[in-house]
Amino acid sequence: MPNIKEQEKPARKLLPIIYVLDTSGSMIGARIASVNRAMSETMDVLKAISDKNPTAELKIGVCRFATGAEWITANGLVFMEDFYWTDLKAGGLTDYGKALEALHDKLSRKEFLDSEVGYKLPVIIFMSDGGPTDDYENALENINTNNKWFRNSTKIAIAIGDDADVEVLGRVTGSQKSVIRVDDQEALMDLIKVVSVSSAMIGSQSRTTMNLANEIINDVQSKMGDDVEIQSTGDDDASDNNNASGSSNASGNTGASGNNDYSDDEEWSSSDDTDWDDKWN
Repeated sequence: MPNIKEQEKPARKLLPIIYVLDTSGSMIGARIASVNRAMSETMDVLKAISDKNPTAELKIGVCRFATGAEWITANGLVFMEDFYWTDLKAGGLTDYGKALEALHDKLSRKEFLDSEVGYKLPVIIFMSDGGPTDDYENALENINTNNKWFRNSTKIAIAIGDDADVEVLGRVTGSQKSVIRVDDQEALMDLIKVVSVSSAMIGSQSRTTMNLANEIINDVQSKMGDDVEIQSTGDDDASDNNNASGSSNASGNTGASGNNDYSDDEEWSSSDDTDWDDKWN
């Protein structure tokens, strides 16, 4: 059932910002402390942005992964005024595959994306300091093939330290250019805030002339400069050009035809006799 709060508020689209956070053993100590502090401070900023945004209202989802994966927001995406950060603890393996399976399970109209006012395409912020310890490849192929919400979402990855597998993170996001590497703990905290705010502001736009992930990356780079390293390889050029024109690939961020709102009349023509819920299940 749609959340009753959605019916009481002005008809603004809902923008999901979903954090997928590595809480494996290598995050123990300063790294998980930095993440917890930054996330707590960031939520206060996002509340203000959501209140003042005329086109979109933010909802937050948090999934942690280590040995297995767990939704912190297990009952669904949470409105900003109802969300309070609870510190995470670190320990265990780095099961990317389980995190992707958890996303696949919940990114649907039957689960987290049920709303009468409609959702904008999600922004997914994936953060890790290591490489996968499980079979992530099958999980990634499955979610890209069978989950249009994930495939068309805006995906950004934060790679923490030298041991973060930037190649795999690039496969998760669909582009190496959507991976931002950071070493310093203070810079990590700043980066979490900047990525979150940029994602909220840019992701709420109804239309854009370029890929939303590119816009977010460019904004982050302009604000953080040499404190972060934007990954880039020549192999991405063709994919990024396709994304900017609105086409999709098996594992990439897409331009979604320049429109990140999804409703019956915008995404599917009136001649299409298949229900919106059946297509975006």
